[in-house]
Order: sequence, then structure tokens, then C-alpha cells
Amino acid sequence: MSAAPSFPLWTVLAAVFAGAAALLALGTLLGQRYARRHRERFERAVGARMRESFLFVDPSRLFALQHLLAALATFAAWLLSGRWQVALLVAVAAGAMPALALRRLRRRRLEAFRQQMPDLLMLVAGGLRAGSGLGQALAQAAAEIGLPARQELGLLLREQRLGVGLDDALAGLVRRLPIEEATLFASALRIGAEAGGSMAATLESLADATRRKLAIEGKIRALTAQGRLQAWVMGALPAVLAALLFLVEPTAMRALVDTWQGWIVSAAVVVLQAIGVALIRRIVSIDV
Repeated sequence: MSAAPSFPLWTVLAAVFAGAAALLALGTLLGQRYARRHRERFERAVGARMRESFLFVDPSRLFALQHLLAALATFAAWLLSGRWQVALLVAVAAGAMPALALRRLRRRRLEAFRQQMPDLLMLVAGGLRAGSGLGQALAQAAAEIGLPARQELGLLLREQRLGVGLDDALAGLVRRLPIEEATLFASALRIGAEAGGSMAATLESLADATRRKLAIEGKIRALTAQGRLQAWVMGALPAVLAALLFLVEPTAMRALVDTWQGWIVSAAVVVLQAIGVALIRRIVSIDV
């Protein structure tokens, strides 16, 4: 019988080293490609949202700042807790923070514009009744009203000065402000410019209807404030109670994070709490 071929030890080590180096190079290449695509998507999406909200900040700097803060928060959570699960949760929360912050700023901007709509309509109607043209009335309203309506009207007027038609400029306004009041405002201006008639009277009627609607919504928010507060209290109560129990009885509560049964229970609690908060918010959210 012939003896099995034997390979020198240095040959085996060289093969292992070459395989590890190839895997490392492939992982580095894929990681760089994913990081580049992630950065491009981040800058494109966040930049568009910031431009819609008239926030002129370099998205690349925001990307670097967000990842730096996320890394610091994750490292601090790992040092304080000593558990990779807590660090992972902090990393996920830090990664979602810019999108949530921009969404909140966007929602506040839309609500501020809605509150300005009655005054904006009356200013434009007043300019038209004084004998000004539509462009002059919009310019006068933009000079007298505050932010954010001043920014939106200023952009609309600049687009028209650059040669954009009224329909396209109003379509851009509705696209930037996807709310019912902006759609009605654009429709009233478009119909008045095309069909003629008393555009001032139409705008005044729309201003009165919008003011009544906002007043009703304010009363509804005041009456449903208790329900919204209950939703926040119900959502935060399990987390606060768990933190207090961890301080009082850390040994008994450690099973929630050390065993897979505890993770299942924690996940079930989070899902049920999210469903409960969503149901309460849906109940108190009344569309006028």
C-alpha cells in the first residue's frame, strides 16, 4: 500500500493565511461598497427632506455627526451596562434618530403653515381688493406674514420670476406641503386665474372656513388631551417599572435579559404596548 501524501506544515499555514487574507479583502470590499451606498442614500433622502423644510445643512456633515454620536452612545451603553444587547438597542435607536427628528420638524412645519393659512388667505384677498394683481398680492402677503408661509410664497414667486408657469409653481407648493389647506389654496388661485371672477371673495370664504376648521380641531385636541396623555403613560409605565425593579431586585430581574424566555416575554410586552398606544392614538385622532 502506498502512503498518503503529506503536506509540509508551512504549506498548510500559507494556504490558511491566503484564505483568511482573501476573505478579509472580500469583506473589506463589500463593506466599503455598502458604506458608500448607505452614505449616498442617507445624503439623498435626508438632503431632500431638509430642503423641503428649508434647513440648509450639509448632509455629509450630518452623516458624520450622526454616526459619531451613535458610536459614542453605543460605547457608553456597553460600558455602563456591560451587555451587548443594550448596546445594540442603543445603536438602533441612535440610527433612527435623524429620521425621527426630521419627521417631527416636518410635521411641526406643516402644522405651523396650517395655522397661518387663514391670515395668508386674508392678506392675498386684501391685496386683490386693493387693485393689485395676483403676483403683487402674493408678494405683499409674503412680506407681511411670518415663517414658514413667507418662505413658501417667496419660493413660489422666485419660480415664477424664473419663467415657471403659475400651475407648475402651485403644483410645487402642493408637493412641498401635502396638506388639504395648501391644496385648496392652490386650487382657488388656479381656478381664479383661469376662469376669472371674484377671487378675493373666494379666498375670504376659504379663509373663514379654514379658521372655523382650525378652531374645531383645537377644541378636539383640548378634549382628547387626556387620552393622549394616557397613551404616553401606558407606553412608558412598563419601561419605568422594569428599570425600578432592576434597581431593587437585580437578581430576580436578570432573567429577562439572560434567558431566551425573558427575551420572548420582553418582546411580547413591547409589541402589546405598541399596539395599545397605537389604538389609543387612533381613537383620539378625530378627523374634521
